[in-house]
Amino acid sequence: MGLGFRLVKIADISYITLVYFILGFVSARMLDTIFGKFDEKMAKKTSKISVILSAILKISINSALIYIIRNIVPPILPSPLEGIYGFKQNLVKELTGAPTYAFALLYYQKNFQSELKYIYNLFE
Repeated sequence: MGLGFRLVKIADISYITLVYFILGFVSARMLDTIFGKFDEKMAKKTSKISVILSAILKISINSALIYIIRNIVPPILPSPLEGIYGFKQNLVKELTGAPTYAFALLYYQKNFQSELKYIYNLFE
């Protein structure tokens, strides 16, 4: 495996990471819109268990979305670098991991972060 192959592989990993990051960012913004803004005043009026159950539901939705994206993207994501220096994208481990997607999905859900911070402070 020569230098050309390794450079193509690194470029493809960057491409995969960028695609997952963009998908995660867009998904996070969509979930923020769907779930709406976290209202701390309203949360104080409801039971702790209700707020916690709401967060558990959102965690479950996030987990399902991560699973779906991780299984849908690899077969449909074409590589513009396929075949260069014998490169085969389906052999790149980063294609199926999607940690970048999970990071971006959770990091950019600002409303969900507010809810989790509220729950965290309930137990201080």
